[in-house]
Amino acid sequence: MNEGIHFYYDGIYSKDMGLVNCRLDSGFFEESFLPERELQEEAIRGQDKPYYQGVRHSPLSFQVTFAFEDVYDEEQIRKIARWLNTDYYKPFYTDANPEHIYYCMPVSDSQLIHNGLRQGYIKLTMRCDGPYAYSPQYTSRVYEWDETPIHIEQSSFQLGSVHQVVIDQAGKLSLNLTPKTWNSFPVNQTWNDL
Repeated sequence: MNEGIHFYYDGIYSKDMGLVNCRLDSGFFEESFLPERELQEEAIRGQDKPYYQGVRHSPLSFQVTFAFEDVYDEEQIRKIARWLNTDYYKPFYTDANPEHIYYCMPVSDSQLIHNGLRQGYIKLTMRCDGPYAYSPQYTSRVYEWDETPIHIEQSSFQLGSVHQVVIDQAGKLSLNLTPKTWNSFPVNQTWNDL
């Protein structure tokens, strides 16, 4: 999520708000690889080994830094605050990686860091609704099916050919108890004759 310069939050493009996703530290990007998890175990008196009951995953949380592309004013700050200050989880993804959608919202400490000349950046901690990212919904094209039923007029095997089919005295199909081998076929018979 850190490699994308521009991002979408709640369906609004960051470029339209005058923000870019940035990194102030030098070096490699640091991102959560696996969600935090806690082992659920029950300790019993007299037993050194606890009973394992499962794993509880914690929701993802990550830090983001959004810098202003240009000089900001009070109206822009209020507009960005209304956009980011949500009461429910909203979709967040970067333009570099739209396959990973995080439903998140800002929590804990948020800071506006500036130089006094209306230039600066915003630091936020985002918390997700679960331990994993989502992927976009994909739909395939609509296929036209011809759903007219097929009616077979033949109701008896006597009208058609019955190659290698055994019919008993009652007129019902039965299994041929003598299996076919290559020696059962005449020498002059070809594959097309089978």
